[in-house]
Amino acid sequence: MEDLVKLFNVWEIQLLVLLSFTLQIFLFFTGSLRRHSSSMLLRLSIWAAYLGADFVAVYTLGLVSRLGDITTKGDITTEMHTPGKISPLAFFWAPFLLIHLAGQDTITAFAMEDNNLWLRHLLNLVVQAVLAIYVFWKSIGRHSPMLIVSGVFVFVVGIIKYAERTWSLKSGCYKSFESSGGHHYKKLPDHDCVEDMNKDGYDDIVYIALWSTPRAHNIISGHNILSIPDDLPDWPGRDESKTIIKMVGIILSVMYADLYTKALVVRTKSGIILRCISQMSAVVAFGMFLASDKQRYSKTDIAITYSLFGGGFFLELCAVFISMMSPWTWAWLKVRKWHKLAMLSWLIFSSDLGWPEKKQCFVKSMGQYNFSSWMTGSTQARTFRQRVMAMVKWFARLVHVEKKKIFWMSKLLDTEYVDVDETTMECIAEQICLLRDHEGSTQFSSKWINWFGNIPDFGIGIVVLHLITEKHLSEIHEAKSAGVGMNMMEVCRKLSRYLMYLLATHPSMLPLNASPEAIFLKDPVELEGIVRDALDVVVSSNRNLLKLEELAYVWARLLIYAAGKSRPERHMEQLGTGGELITFVWMLMYIHGLGDSQWRRIALGNADDRGRRMEEVYAFPS
Repeated sequence: MEDLVKLFNVWEIQLLVLLSFTLQIFLFFTGSLRRHSSSMLLRLSIWAAYLGADFVAVYTLGLVSRLGDITTKGDITTEMHTPGKISPLAFFWAPFLLIHLAGQDTITAFAMEDNNLWLRHLLNLVVQAVLAIYVFWKSIGRHSPMLIVSGVFVFVVGIIKYAERTWSLKSGCYKSFESSGGHHYKKLPDHDCVEDMNKDGYDDIVYIALWSTPRAHNIISGHNILSIPDDLPDWPGRDESKTIIKMVGIILSVMYADLYTKALVVRTKSGIILRCISQMSAVVAFGMFLASDKQRYSKTDIAITYSLFGGGFFLELCAVFISMMSPWTWAWLKVRKWHKLAMLSWLIFSSDLGWPEKKQCFVKSMGQYNFSSWMTGSTQARTFRQRVMAMVKWFARLVHVEKKKIFWMSKLLDTEYVDVDETTMECIAEQICLLRDHEGSTQFSSKWINWFGNIPDFGIGIVVLHLITEKHLSEIHEAKSAGVGMNMMEVCRKLSRYLMYLLATHPSMLPLNASPEAIFLKDPVELEGIVRDALDVVVSSNRNLLKLEELAYVWARLLIYAAGKSRPERHMEQLGTGGELITFVWMLMYIHGLGDSQWRRIALGNADDRGRRMEEVYAFPS
């Protein structure tokens, strides 16, 4: 054990520098994966690497400055690799640690809170830059001038990249996003003026999505409808649900990149100039390092330095590749008629590594929570987490722990994720189109309309309808042999459990009047009574009157209503965690001019309001 401690003392700085660089590589290649993933393991890994990368870099830089006094005394060669003493070449790694602190292009913020704390990162930039300058100042005269100048150029790269990160964080904070008004987006000419555009093709969809991004920015930043110009263009195929779904996916992907990566900064003129300066400085620094006298240093330290240079150049090339993959790069080249470069950019963009048309749906999965299984105490478990929850319930009964005290564990362990299928998306898109056109009132019986008009709280309505849905689906047998029936069953089940998932895990995204805990912890007997009363109202004595199609449309309308009432900042937060279906629906409504940020606001019902106002759309009209 003592030998391991001594070995670590000898190689501590080298190991920490390599660990810092390894974390940066991991963040670069995994940072953007969370855009389409709801995996808890992936998010946990990225979160740990995001926090750990800064901690390791700051600690190593502090260690270099603290132990740097050793290199100011005695001979470098005789004191190299003495236990507890710093490597003489460690001063040269200080600016590389600044580069590591600057983060990667694919992830500048893990959550919106990181953007809002951009001033703290600015303070860290000043402190760490001063610390790196201090390390350099102590090393002047101890090393060759060529090596010192090379380090200065690396220092320039580190300062620029750290400034880029701070700039990106500031641009992504809610106040900056709100005050910018979308003016930082490039104004593109109308798509009819662009040559060689495949009308109604994927390139046309991408171009229109970019054209609409400034207005989408105003919507997501919560601007008043009076400040939002109605400039969304009319274009062929606009009413086709599949086309609109792809367009919304592109808009949300662009919003994600602007909030959580350096995309917004590196496509500005200032950002491009700074990026060119940093890249040229890195090349000059590497050339001067090659020409410097390195015989005085150990081969291991020289190899580590080469690794830092080589790895940095590799990540820069990957960053250029990602920039070419950006839809803004393609549009910019297309407008300027640089056809060959535009074609290259499009090939990268539309490839499987980029944003292919077949995968262009921002939300890939949707959360599911079955409250019925919690109420009935069902032990039927399909996943590992559900089996763990079943064991927790069994142990709680064994030691006589109240069931409500372990409900928080149920929200964590009983939640699962399923794929967002095409039928569900088309069902939602169809209902949005009907609401836009003030149609669809004949889809619902008067009993549904009366029941929704008298719901005391939206959360109670979700719970009751969820229990009705679970009960009804469990009683259906004949639908299993019909393909359409099975599809509608899946839509009903997914939307029902998804809204329960939102109520359990993201209640701030729903228009609730009561605490969700108060709703979930109601007496099961009382809830069963409410469910029976609701069944008597909506299906009377004939259970077959509750049609699957009608039930699916009811759930779609409830999701649309909830999306229309949600707050923009909540959607900005959810973009960083893989996105939520309700965010997709919210933006889909904006395309059709629906929602509280539009002229047509969504109300739950008008059973008690016969004088309908033109600017209101009712989810369940009479």
